[in-house]
Amino acid sequence: MANGKVLISSVSLILVVGVAIGVVVVVNKSDSSSDPKVAAQQKNVKVMCEGTEDPKLCHETMSTVKGNTSDPKVYIAAGVEATMQRVIQALNMSDRLKVEHGDKDPGIKMALDDCKDLIQFALDSIESSVNLVRDQNIQAMYDQTPDFRNWLSSIISYQDTCMDGLNNGTNGEKEIKEKLNTDSLDEMGKMTGIVLDIVTNLSNILEKFDLKLNLRPASRRLLELDDEGLPTWFSGADRKLLAAVDKGTAGAPNAVVAKDGSGKFKTVKEAIDSYPNGNTGRFVIYVKAGIYDEYILIPKKSSNILIYGDGPAKTIITGHKNFVDGVKTMQTATFGRIKWKGYQGIITKTDAEKFTVGQFLKGGTTGNADDWLKATGVPYAVGFLKS
Repeated sequence: MANGKVLISSVSLILVVGVAIGVVVVVNKSDSSSDPKVAAQQKNVKVMCEGTEDPKLCHETMSTVKGNTSDPKVYIAAGVEATMQRVIQALNMSDRLKVEHGDKDPGIKMALDDCKDLIQFALDSIESSVNLVRDQNIQAMYDQTPDFRNWLSSIISYQDTCMDGLNNGTNGEKEIKEKLNTDSLDEMGKMTGIVLDIVTNLSNILEKFDLKLNLRPASRRLLELDDEGLPTWFSGADRKLLAAVDKGTAGAPNAVVAKDGSGKFKTVKEAIDSYPNGNTGRFVIYVKAGIYDEYILIPKKSSNILIYGDGPAKTIITGHKNFVDGVKTMQTATFGRIKWKGYQGIITKTDAEKFTVGQFLKGGTTGNADDWLKATGVPYAVGFLKS
């Protein structure tokens, strides 16, 4: 009988536990489905994440929004903040890898230096996105979607250019590349792609949120040229300055470069390095006739520089650095990074991945670099690309 009582008690315990579990499951299910606030948030998250590249990651990110809100801007802010955290993580990882592996090989150090610069550019882009979302209402933010998309797509191009600079076979470079990508860059790209998908689909999202906004196609300030051959966004002051340069009536430049020593500087780099901190106007550099065998890189702080010479046949800057010399792709003369608000837009993550240094040097998908340039819509001289 004792054994029987034990058996009965055990069975009873199992039944009681089973009933308790059943109650908990039923109650939880009822709570999540009947709470209108929870249901509304789930609906909003679904609208935001529909059509994104990684719906699971998107749902995880958007679900961090506290409380029930019908403001899509709050969800976009959550995505942008999550992207910023991943960019910062990637920047820290590039620093760490440089400390750990930078002294092993000059090529690795150069590649990691490039990656750090590129990720810093990415941080600039995401900071611009954060400022837009924080400072503007949803209508103003929608009106600036071309810039928003440009900033986001540039992050993906920076990521891929960083990866292009790391080789797969020499001195442990493949392992460094995989670690940087797995531990930070891949997540940065995924999160950026999600926000880019959301911004690209913003008009549909706003309609589903039933917001009474003016959803006309957002104005675009692309790299279009006017009748004078200048970008349409060029300011009146810059137009007058260029016209004066063409006529030879411009005032004294801020810096003069001459190989023969008749100017203040003998190299273009020296003139660029003289750019004063806190400068707000145009810093004009005149480069006299001559062949300048140097590579030119404009620092981020020197964003208001205008350089002119004595004509394309007289003032020549060779940019004589190339990958064969051991210089990584980002630092070659065929690559120049120019940034301004309203530059040519890239629509999707897939498009952004095509516009990297590696793809350019390969000639793009057709093997012809001219086709790569045609896609930008920017006038250029074909012969410039030929040796």
